[in-house]
Amino acid sequence: MKERRQRMKKAMIAMSGGVDSSVAAWLMKRDGYDCMGVTMRLFAGEDSCERKGHTCCSLDDVEDARSVARQLGIPYFVFNFTEDFGTQIMDRFVCAYENGFTPNPCIDCNRYMKFEKLMKRAKELDISSYTRLEQLFILTTQEVISQSGVNLQESDCALLLSTTKGNIDLLSDQEKRTNSDKPSGSVQSTIDNPSFLQELSADSPTFLWKMAERIGHFFEAANQVEVISNACISGVSALVVAKRWIESGRYKRVIVAGGDILSHFITSGFLSFRSVSAHRCRPYDIQRDGLSLGEACGAVLLETQGNTNHIILSGGAISNDANHISGPSRTGDGLALAINQAMEEAGALPKDISFINAHGTATVYNDEMESKAIHLAGLSAVPVNSLKPYFGHTLGASGIIETILCIEQLKEGIYYGTLGYETLGVPMPITVYSTHQPMPMKCCIKTASGFGGCNAALVLSLPDAHLKQKTDSPASCKAAVESANIVTIKPGVLENQGTATVNSPETDFAPFIREAYKHLGENNMKFYKMDNLCKLGYVAAGYLLKDTNYRPKEIGIILANASSSLDTDCKHQAIISKEGDKAASPAVFVYTLPNVVLGEICIRHKIQGENTFFVCQQSNVASLEDYARIVMAKGKLRTCIIGWCELLDGHYQAEFKQLNNISTIYG
Repeated sequence: MKERRQRMKKAMIAMSGGVDSSVAAWLMKRDGYDCMGVTMRLFAGEDSCERKGHTCCSLDDVEDARSVARQLGIPYFVFNFTEDFGTQIMDRFVCAYENGFTPNPCIDCNRYMKFEKLMKRAKELDISSYTRLEQLFILTTQEVISQSGVNLQESDCALLLSTTKGNIDLLSDQEKRTNSDKPSGSVQSTIDNPSFLQELSADSPTFLWKMAERIGHFFEAANQVEVISNACISGVSALVVAKRWIESGRYKRVIVAGGDILSHFITSGFLSFRSVSAHRCRPYDIQRDGLSLGEACGAVLLETQGNTNHIILSGGAISNDANHISGPSRTGDGLALAINQAMEEAGALPKDISFINAHGTATVYNDEMESKAIHLAGLSAVPVNSLKPYFGHTLGASGIIETILCIEQLKEGIYYGTLGYETLGVPMPITVYSTHQPMPMKCCIKTASGFGGCNAALVLSLPDAHLKQKTDSPASCKAAVESANIVTIKPGVLENQGTATVNSPETDFAPFIREAYKHLGENNMKFYKMDNLCKLGYVAAGYLLKDTNYRPKEIGIILANASSSLDTDCKHQAIISKEGDKAASPAVFVYTLPNVVLGEICIRHKIQGENTFFVCQQSNVASLEDYARIVMAKGKLRTCIIGWCELLDGHYQAEFKQLNNISTIYG
């Protein structure tokens, strides 16, 4: 089958929505071609005047062609050539006309635009060289571009990705290639020191930053494509980050795309927690027995200027339970904090909220926690739903695709029922319906929670919701900060404010980090059970925050690295490759998420404020500080930790910086 797909001839059909191109598409598909339909958009705002009938490549054509493609079951794209058409065709036509000539712009369009540009796009859309997840990201992002006409080549437009594990399926392939020609050794030595990690290419798309770079190259993006990996809140976190970028004036438009695919790596990990149901998941039901896993990719566009059909992202917030790295809070206070802060930013009151789309994984403790959080937030009377029975828990994609469906619910005036729900089985009373319900709409809340104790919440509102949003947050808003402390760690050396606090002859990570932790004067036995990335961040934060005082809700932490959690990923992959799924360890799997280092630090220092993890190729302290200033301008954080925390295959480096909010300025 795979060889057949590789040999299948491809065809891109320029579709007008008329009979000729529609039949051509049908014939090509019938004859075994791998087809895609395309239409060129040549005019900007062609629907703003009275229609006299179809014009070439009009919006009517787009809708007709899209309908045909949908019926044929082939992908469909709209190419935005409006700028090129204006300069290469219309300007040329006007100039010739003014000089006494009567050119035919359609001939010029064929000569100078259609065939050359269509051929170029055909080559661009040959995405067979990209990984499966990258293809999903490209196709969903391309669809947003086609619908909106935005251009990632413009400096004020950006692409932000959310994912938990990215191309993690490539790790299994790498392990197989590396070990295929080697004699079988002891399982233990392979697990402790996975050889395939050393043979992993430095620019492998297994690295999340490289995946982002490849996708950015496809679109010829003007700005670096960034990645957020914040466990299962990644999608919602990315929407919050994009909102803040736009509010600060960094960008005018941001496409946020979230995606994850199912892999043996992921399924084995969740099975190790015994959290996967053998049946369709049943959130909030008394008979629920675990989650269902799924895969998806989705994308949305955030921009400064919208229209009456657009939904407004009115508020967003991120918090941490500061309680446990794999289990949700037993009180719900962390999620309640995110909900309350998002509502405050939006200017929304409980009476304004039409429904809540919660995380709703159908695991026992998650659903219990959410019922308590909703109660604490004063929203017990608001209908709640979970969409995961329809398509499973899609990890880094869930926040995006569920937000898209929240938008549709608001627009349609219909609350989507929670499939399979029958009897309430959570400690606090919440309102859940199993069937769709017509409902007057104004605003909704989207929530998410994940490993590392992280929580996030959004408030989405209709344009006519008339919320009393804060007026003290103009387009460019950043806090004035001062640096309170800096801690750096490099092989054998820990420096505090430029002074070597630990200077050890031991440069290997394990003995050095133990020595550095002992010197810190703490005695938390859990430290020795952490993975190496968490140990590195835990020690750096310990020295940074020693002898400091703050309120848990007034401190946040924003970290970044290049390798995500790949060091521990390789250990988990080695275990399941050698010993099978039954040997998968939840104590290892929980650390295959880079944001868990945030969770460990938050638990130790009772940090409940902002916590976000970026993945990028190299350290950029200035960029992290800039984002921290945007976050601190919200007026919720007095202190924020920013830093680089990198560990892979024995190589390690950390640089942590504490920023104090002096005042909030608006420029």
